[in-house]
Amino acid sequence: MDHLTVDGIHVEIDGAGPPVVLTHDALTHSEAWDAQVPAWSTDHRVASWDRRGYGHSPRPTTQYSSIDDLAAVVRAVSDGPAALVGCSFGSLITLHCALQHAELVSKLVLVGPILSGLPLSEHFLTRGGRSVPAPDAPDAEHIEYWSAVDPWFVAPSSPAARERLRALLTANPQNLRPPLELERRPETPATAQLGEIRVPTLIVVGELDIPDVHAAAGALEVGIPGATRVVVTGSGHLPHLEVPEAFTGVVHEFLAKD
Repeated sequence: MDHLTVDGIHVEIDGAGPPVVLTHDALTHSEAWDAQVPAWSTDHRVASWDRRGYGHSPRPTTQYSSIDDLAAVVRAVSDGPAALVGCSFGSLITLHCALQHAELVSKLVLVGPILSGLPLSEHFLTRGGRSVPAPDAPDAEHIEYWSAVDPWFVAPSSPAARERLRALLTANPQNLRPPLELERRPETPATAQLGEIRVPTLIVVGELDIPDVHAAAGALEVGIPGATRVVVTGSGHLPHLEVPEAFTGVVHEFLAKD
């Protein structure tokens, strides 16, 4: 495993072959992909990175764009276009990178996607009326909620994944308080641009994920020409943690296609 710093961003690289770049969700960091990197690096050059303020990447002090950061990581790890894999908010970053930097992208894998331009329901925002901790609540309350209470982020049927999530957040509590106030968001929603995507696209969603995510997956399948949607049995929002063998196989097969 090689380590690289790109404009302060921590990147880990393993394997050789066609490049693949992994972008994590809004709570975990690159370690969430630990089950995938060894499998995919047998025939791909796999790079996983920590967004600013997550994992090993320091918290920023000025405005930044995760979309531009992803483009910088791709340029640093590859001489040509790469397959981009993004989960949740990481899928939003991945999709907008493909729209803004089409020359950098060979394939897209959007996992548990969030789609800019598609409004989030009250059910999503309140997590079905559950008692989501207040932003200023202690870290322990946030960790308990996301790893033991919320029924969609990691499904109750995945206790090992819930414990893995708890361990990741306990070791990296900074992930709970990302620098949202400094993040520059895309000006044009992706919903208005989906027809511009011209690379093979795979959409992966856990069958037990929250309804808004299934709605986004359906909109992406309809809007992106030739996109394929796969619903993974027995998983909530993080299939790469919850059902790693099934998820890894589905995506590996897609990455291997010409």
